[in-house]
Amino acid sequence: MDPQELPSAADDIRKEMFALIPDVKIYEEDEKGNKKYGGDEIAGLVSRMKAALNLDETWEGRLRYWSTSTKLVNTGKKGYLIAISDEMQVYPGGLLKGGSYIKVQNEPVLGAGATTLFFVPR
Repeated sequence: MDPQELPSAADDIRKEMFALIPDVKIYEEDEKGNKKYGGDEIAGLVSRMKAALNLDETWEGRLRYWSTSTKLVNTGKKGYLIAISDEMQVYPGGLLKGGSYIKVQNEPVLGAGATTLFFVPR
């Protein structure tokens, strides 16, 4: 894992997302407490984040909260994982701090309590 800092504009968007989470729509929540966030505000922030990272329209972003340790399904073995919360554990790898991201070429396992934005190709 080789974490990189988000560009300043992208980190500002990350902070906006983090601040909005208590007030945004939970699109879906499973029995373990894992949450999918949605709604117009989140969609707008995801779109702005995509532009700040120079990702084109072939990428889609997913904002999630993982209450339990979870293996991310990444069938294309390609993506960008952004820590929205202050920090999260990623296996293999280590600690990913808020304001940083990693390029993903596998199906990482996230530690419990992680809020992430995960961009994958459509």
